[in-house]
Amino acid sequence: MVDYSEKVISLVKKRKDLHPDDPAIQTIWNEMVDILKENEQNAISFLNQCGEEDLYWLSEIFEDLSSEFQSRAFIDCLLQLQKKYPDLDMEQDIEYAIQSMEE
Repeated sequence: MVDYSEKVISLVKKRKDLHPDDPAIQTIWNEMVDILKENEQNAISFLNQCGEEDLYWLSEIFEDLSSEFQSRAFIDCLLQLQKKYPDLDMEQDIEYAIQSMEE
């Protein structure tokens, strides 16, 4: 069986190759969310090991993951990633994660 992280990275690569208006983007997002939402701890570990470019593309689904997890652990993960990669603008993602938990 293909490793969990390999599946997600493979989807990220597919996503990078798509035109910004390609409707297939939504399908790829859904697949990534489905894989990552299965286990929050695994998702957080995976995100912490990602490089900046992969995180840039994965950040497109952070809102969906925030809705799924609604947890302090995921918010902390986003905050750590923001410190690790200050060039990634994750402020809105972090705000949304906090709002998701409060709702």
